[in-house]
Amino acid sequence: MKIRSTLILFFGLCVCVTSAPNQAAAQSAVLSEIYGRGVHAYNSGQYDQASQWFSMAIDNGYRDPRAYYFRGLTAAASGRSYEAEGDFQMGAEIEARSGSHQIVGRSLARVQGSTRIKLEAIREKARLIALATGQARSNVRYGELGVAPTGPAPRNPAATQPRNITTPPAPAKDDPFADDLDQDPQVDSMDAFKDTLENAADEPAAASGAPEPAAGDPFGGGSEPASDPFGGGGSSDPFGASDAGADPFGGGDAGADPFGGDSPF
Repeated sequence: MKIRSTLILFFGLCVCVTSAPNQAAAQSAVLSEIYGRGVHAYNSGQYDQASQWFSMAIDNGYRDPRAYYFRGLTAAASGRSYEAEGDFQMGAEIEARSGSHQIVGRSLARVQGSTRIKLEAIREKARLIALATGQARSNVRYGELGVAPTGPAPRNPAATQPRNITTPPAPAKDDPFADDLDQDPQVDSMDAFKDTLENAADEPAAASGAPEPAAGDPFGGGSEPASDPFGGGGSSDPFGASDAGADPFGGGDAGADPFGGDSPF
């Protein structure tokens, strides 16, 4: 009773305030308000009240597919699956004719589960049927005008022809990789240090056959010590002095005063 009185009040305001040209727009605004109240009741879990709001909007000429979808959702939530499927089908047909897919998709974003899957299947089927019906009408119209119906663009015949494959030239005779062209690559050994270790084992044998160093080589390491390359002879003094105890500054007497004066003492 409260819903009916609200509807009468809305329509009364539209008739009193608006003129005849704007009456349709005002009526659409009222129906949109009724639809919004139904959505609010559905989201609040008040399915019976939501169904009354949606039915009121639809019965008064509201042709928004969302009103049918939400009334079907309220019926499905109340266990009336047959009524729900009928509303889904009617809303899908209106949506396919109007092309308001994006708006409907945003409004149904909160609806999930098996009911949403069934609704989406009905929506997709209705869109396919609408496309097929539109194509059939276009073909009939083309036939009435005597014009061939437009179809898919013809394929490019040049694109369907096989391409000429150029055979690579034969490898040269002196090519070291010529015998590997028709073979798959293979690994000879998994040991990366195999040849390195074998070469290291052969090095001592090669070193044993090295020639003897020269006799005059100061670094040869022979049995006899080499002569002093600086001409010092066999003396241990690296500066070549004959007497190791002599004065390194060339004085005749080691005990004499190096400054040449008499001792003050």
